[in-house]
Amino acid sequence: MPTENTDNKAGKPAGWIYFDGECRFCGAQRQRWGRIFERRGLVWLPLQTPGAAERLGVTDAQWRAEMWLELAEGRKLSGVNAWSALMRRVWWLWPLGVLLAGPGFNGAARVLYRWIAKNRQCLGGACNISHIDHE
Repeated sequence: MPTENTDNKAGKPAGWIYFDGECRFCGAQRQRWGRIFERRGLVWLPLQTPGAAERLGVTDAQWRAEMWLELAEGRKLSGVNAWSALMRRVWWLWPLGVLLAGPGFNGAARVLYRWIAKNRQCLGGACNISHIDHE
């Protein structure tokens, strides 16, 4: 049973969602999901926020590769694992969050997520991939 499905009324952030603020696709996802997670105390910040990579304790390449979630208690997750944790905070998304974390499905979801993340500049309608490191 989900334990974190209530709205945050305490005022202290429950965590920070770092997304690519220069990406149209990422911005559209932030628009689509923003209020759902904001009501649960999460704050959206662009990956381009000064000091974000240092705050997360990741390399520049890791920081640019996918979205990140930093929870107030200090846990840091990225990509599909971040989305899984976010979805488990919402009662009606909780089953999908559990599925994304499940054995077998998590690996396939990570492959799909990484493809989307690498191609995100093209998915938003304007292909601008010159600054993305395709390792």
